[in-house]
Amino acid sequence: MTENCPASCCLPYAAVLCDVDGVLRHWPADIKIEHAHGLPASSLAAAAFAPARINPAISGEITDEQWRSAVAADLATICGSYKRALP
Repeated sequence: MTENCPASCCLPYAAVLCDVDGVLRHWPADIKIEHAHGLPASSLAAAAFAPARINPAISGEITDEQWRSAVAADLATICGSYKRALP
């Protein structure tokens, strides 16, 4: 693919990856959010994108609401309560 775009090209990305539903997602680092809430670094990503959690979400086996609720349940221990862990 890159043979069609010379190295001097001014495109912001060299490639774009799409998942199975064709939606582009950009997940910025959660460092500021985690720090503001006293969470260990990478705890949000670990809870949200664990294979056992994300695979059912992206394959349609569970709803977005179910995925978010499960992530909140994982974070409840770290956050001190389920209510604090909800988005």
